[in-house]
Amino acid sequence: MGPPQAKQIVEESFMMGVDEGAILSDRKFAGADVLATSYTLSQGIKKVGNPDLIICGKQTTDGDTAQVGPEIAEFLNIPHITNVTKIIEIKDKSIVVECDMPNTLEECEINYPCLITVEKGIYEPRLPSFKLKLDTKNREIPMYSLSDFEDQDENNYGLNGSPTQVLRIFPPTSNNEKEVLRGSSEEISEKLANKLKELKLI
Repeated sequence: MGPPQAKQIVEESFMMGVDEGAILSDRKFAGADVLATSYTLSQGIKKVGNPDLIICGKQTTDGDTAQVGPEIAEFLNIPHITNVTKIIEIKDKSIVVECDMPNTLEECEINYPCLITVEKGIYEPRLPSFKLKLDTKNREIPMYSLSDFEDQDENNYGLNGSPTQVLRIFPPTSNNEKEVLRGSSEEISEKLANKLKELKLI
């Protein structure tokens, strides 16, 4: 998803062994937040044909939200697993992966069709091949716009379909403050409710 110049990225992927590629490009996609971006990509996936397995990176280098992959899965109504560090086994109807949780490494199995997001170092990308560059230089790259999608409501795309806008980007402040609540379940519940009210979370 991007401007027509994204063709260069797809051409480079051909040089690395990719068989097919497509670009989703339309001025109406501009200004999209993660929600509108995910929806646009989900519509593009439906257009090219629903695959058994969708592999996304963990997050982008600009927004760093790590939300696009899971949101694509939600829009496609398929299961997903994030933070995959290793593909253990590929079966006929499922895939077994290792995912990096905050405190543990977990082995998970998920049925197709599904989506996974992978960590940066999961595999070392192969180098672009000059031979593949020559072999694929005339390979067609389809370019899809809003008019090619199943849903053509402009209010679901770009700035129109974005409930959020980025005003500034900054690292979150670290907060290691902890408080232990003791007492009976009723006392702890009351203390917790009062604390949440004090923090204006409820």
